Amino acid sequence: MGRYRDPRERTLVVCAAFDEALDAALASVRAGLRAGGVRAPAAPRHRAHLTLAGAPCPPAGTAAFTAAVATAAEGLPAVGVVLDEAGAFGRGAVLWAGPRRVEALRAWHADVAAALAGAGLVNAFATSEPGRWVPHCTLARRVRPAQAVPALQALLPVAGRAVALAVVEVGGAGDLALAPLTG
Repeated sequence: MGRYRDPRERTLVVCAAFDEALDAALASVRAGLRAGGVRAPAAPRHRAHLTLAGAPCPPAGTAAFTAAVATAAEGLPAVGVVLDEAGAFGRGAVLWAGPRRVEALRAWHADVAAALAGAGLVNAFATSEPGRWVPHCTLARRVRPAQAVPALQALLPVAGRAVALAVVEVGGAGDLALAPLTG
């Protein structure tokens, strides 16, 4: 049984933020989806990203969380990302792009998870645990998968790098913090 979440509790998420080239490519993909009749946001609430971990905001506040993420980012390498697979999750019809080859990203994610744990952050997302993590970038919600998945597949692949760890708030907008990776 899942833990009851108080609606007043803020959930913070650590994400892999992309370089400018991949951000621009994904903006073009969303425009292409809209041109093809798929409901994709022109201006999403958050940057395109790969979700890495998440947790309730600690009692010490957002600053403590973002400081721990900055500490974790120190020494972590940037990593190449090729989004060449399209799919949809669940009844909410979440449209996503992800990599076909995930081995290097999963190894990198395990390093990120270890660095976050070493900085004192405990991941509360079971689906973001190393070994269970499925790297994907959400591009739209409430779509018709039979239409949206083929439309997205026609716009892929796109490639770039994950160059920073971003902190976002569920239900919020924009970054709360951005910690660059090396390389």
